[in-house]
Amino acid sequence: MVIFHRRLFSSTNMSLSKKVAIVTGANKGIGYAIVKGLCERWKEGDVYLTARDETRGKNAVSELNKLGLTPIYHQLDITDVESIKRLRDHIQEKYGGIDILINNAAIAFKGKSPEPFGEQAEQTTFVNYFSLLSTCKILFPILKPGARVINLSSSAGHSFRITNDDMRMKLSDKTLTEAGLTELVKQFVESAKNGTHIADGWGSSAYSVSKVAVSALTFIQDREYGPKGMFVNCVHPGYVNTDMTSHLGPLTIEEGARAPLSLAIGDGKDNKGVYMWYDCSIVDWYSQLKNLLSIDMSQNKKVAIVTGANKGIGYGIVKGLCERWHEGDVYLTARDETRGKRAVAELNKLGLSPIYHQLDITDEESVKRIRDHIKEKYGGIDILINNAAIAFNVTTEPFDVQAKETIFVNYFSLVSTCKILFPILKPNAKVVNLSSSVGHLYLIPSEDLRKKLSDKTLTEPILSELVRQFVESAKKGTNEADGWGSSAYAVSKVAVCALTFIQDREYGSKGIFVNCVHPGYVDTDMTAHKGPLTIEEGAKAPLCLAIGDDKDKKEYRGVYMWYDCSIVDWYSELKF
Repeated sequence: MVIFHRRLFSSTNMSLSKKVAIVTGANKGIGYAIVKGLCERWKEGDVYLTARDETRGKNAVSELNKLGLTPIYHQLDITDVESIKRLRDHIQEKYGGIDILINNAAIAFKGKSPEPFGEQAEQTTFVNYFSLLSTCKILFPILKPGARVINLSSSAGHSFRITNDDMRMKLSDKTLTEAGLTELVKQFVESAKNGTHIADGWGSSAYSVSKVAVSALTFIQDREYGPKGMFVNCVHPGYVNTDMTSHLGPLTIEEGARAPLSLAIGDGKDNKGVYMWYDCSIVDWYSQLKNLLSIDMSQNKKVAIVTGANKGIGYGIVKGLCERWHEGDVYLTARDETRGKRAVAELNKLGLSPIYHQLDITDEESVKRIRDHIKEKYGGIDILINNAAIAFNVTTEPFDVQAKETIFVNYFSLVSTCKILFPILKPNAKVVNLSSSVGHLYLIPSEDLRKKLSDKTLTEPILSELVRQFVESAKKGTNEADGWGSSAYAVSKVAVCALTFIQDREYGSKGIFVNCVHPGYVDTDMTAHKGPLTIEEGAKAPLCLAIGDDKDKKEYRGVYMWYDCSIVDWYSELKF
């Protein structure tokens, strides 16, 4: 009996030490994507997908099971106190408490709903505020030390959505209590029923008032629980393509899950008491935000960037994006402003409307300027096509000079560009690095070097060191003897492919699609116009990776694609 008792205690103790995350209202939309993201990226415990309806909840779990993910379903109706208590008791018994709580469940009446506004106000605040409040009161006592709580708010939840100065001052008072906030929300419902809500300074949106209250509640909870080691934050997930927005939102549910996941499992930073927007920027909830809605809508717009695009394949890619991708803006970038704007003018004559922005990938300040512009205007990057490169044709330059300049532009400048731009990649962003047929691993003669370059634990610093060794070999005139071969361009493009696979290993798990491509032997300045393919044919494979082809919208990850859209094994010998 004693031995059995010890084993039982040990098993129970291990179970209680396991971590757990709970997402409310998670059978579809943003909640579903948050569960998906947690299952993909958070390996520290179990993830609970909760929903009112058991059939819908279990169907959602089944869909995620097909993706190899294993969330656990538990029934939860946040409007039913007994349902919340059942979940609390289950979690407390099985895990000892909660590590992550994401309060996502909410409702919104559509613009043409027939219900009187007083009824809309009562129902909306009941679900979005009062039911959230009761959920927190029941679950907060079992939050574990260091627990993360994320309350889903909205851009409509900014304090300046309340037009009345006096009312806004009350809601943003940093001594406001939960009881005081609740009384204010009740006053709004009474105003709505009386038809005086606009005159009383509440505005005309019950959803907005409910989300302002969610934000205000978050800051109250932070003041109470922050000193106890809890992290309580609220988030505007963006204007997302869901039932709630009548599928008008431009963001995918995965993009809507980005900021909630950042707050829940983080990027190494512990935020506390913040109002985060979908691009993971922190917005001051207490201060006026100019053009609140227009900024929100603008930053939800998608954007594609093509480097080195004033001519050749880059120009062909911009042209193809403008013709076939109608989800956002297309940026044609080039070092030289005159040439870049001239290229835009040529495309304008075809009825296309790319946007020019100066970009010299060899100049970090230039890269930072476009980063800041894109982040401010769009919130991040949806498509990044790294095309800019150089090649020495017939030249009198010594080989060591060719090697140094080629590697600097084609590899090191690409690395620095990615380091600056990758932090603003949006969820599901597509990155296409242009390589070449001579970027195949077997263009490196040395077997030992091939092993190092193809090692699937290779990191960017080690790859960079290998590339520096090539430049040193070229300087000494020993590049062929050292196994690098006689083409600086080939080494640079092999390095581009190796970098791509490193980036895929790092960013693929975060929902980013990184690939490299051989665009073919194209009629451009770089080939001295000897290539048989047109620039449009050279743009075919990069466009396939960025937006899919006309028949197949398949998404590729970590591949080496050739100009005919076939996938080539970079690691195996290829007969040219």
